Amino acid sequence: MLLARRLLEETRLSVEAVAGQASFGDAATLRHHFTRRVGATPAVYRATFRDRVPTN
Repeated sequence: MLLARRLLEETRLSVEAVAGQASFGDAATLRHHFTRRVGATPAVYRATFRDRVPTN
């Protein structure tokens, strides 16, 4: 979960790519566990960091 959070905060990887790199298998599984644990979907969570992520 910590890796998924970091990737969402610091990269522009797709949710599917984040799921794979963080060993969740697929985006649906990541969304399920992430929402239950963090209280927000990966997209909503990422939006809070939008201004901090480099564009390239």
